[in-house]
Amino acid sequence: MNNLTNSVRVIPIECKFGPISAFAYYIDAPEPAIIDTGVNVSVAQDIEPTLAKHGIRIEDIRWILLTHGHVDHLGGAYALWEKTGRQAKVVIPKKEARLVSDKNEHIVDYKALQGKYIIDREIQEKHITMLTTDIGGSIEPNLEVVDGDSINLGGDITVKVIETPGHSIGSVTFVLNGLDWAFAADAVQMYGGASGLPTIENPCDYRKSVQRLIEEVRPKRLFLGHPFRNIDGEMQSAQIEGEQVQVVLQASLDMDAKLREVVEQFFTEEPVSKQHELYGPFWPIASEIGYSGDPRNLPCAFFVTMNGYREELIGSHINREEETLNDSKEV
Repeated sequence: MNNLTNSVRVIPIECKFGPISAFAYYIDAPEPAIIDTGVNVSVAQDIEPTLAKHGIRIEDIRWILLTHGHVDHLGGAYALWEKTGRQAKVVIPKKEARLVSDKNEHIVDYKALQGKYIIDREIQEKHITMLTTDIGGSIEPNLEVVDGDSINLGGDITVKVIETPGHSIGSVTFVLNGLDWAFAADAVQMYGGASGLPTIENPCDYRKSVQRLIEEVRPKRLFLGHPFRNIDGEMQSAQIEGEQVQVVLQASLDMDAKLREVVEQFFTEEPVSKQHELYGPFWPIASEIGYSGDPRNLPCAFFVTMNGYREELIGSHINREEETLNDSKEV
């Protein structure tokens, strides 16, 4: 264990774009790997210069490990792959492989989530242009991973794949075996990032994933995709270790519980009749939680997350109705 600990170096790389930043992580192994890639410009702007400062050649990277398919983590994959002479193996969760092999799939997801609540066509087109600009070319991944898969980076350095969906449909956490260092990216979000809310596509999966990290994985170090806020709204480091790991994981569950309670209080399966010019049908929730951001900006968690909790609430009502109907039939 000690020999392994001493042999593994992880270099956090902050990729800055617009008002936010996302982290990529270089793993210094016999077959060097990078976890996530920022957006298209991040490779030349942030990744290559940071590695050069450490005496590392970007062309020597042999693994590109993608935690999920969102643009701010996948957008630089093509440019990085090109820098390696197309020698690096590209790895992505099986459920999101379409997002690295066809950039148009990002537009499909946008229209199904945030886009469907934005009425202004010009804003929608602006967002779509930003998405396609932030993604390089398309790549056919070498590996489409699922829960339990392992990837050997040479020697005794292996990463295990743990499925942690919720933030997105197929998000995974890469865990360094023998060290219990977990690269969870956006599967853990505390009280949200720069936009003021966590981005959660499926709340049920999200809380199960965080609980799995707490109960099963029990990471000693946690490497996140962004700085996230604590309960006081203060931005925290994206690299966490020691006792703070459990604090961060529990904070993520606490925020989920708060959002679920507010949505249940203000929103039912029946559509809200009044529509707000900014917050659409979710205006009562924005007011209750003190959210004052502009959901027409990109990226923005508000519509994605509210849609997720609304869908969960509708699903729970349908399940209860079905249970009641089945009970009545039995009687």
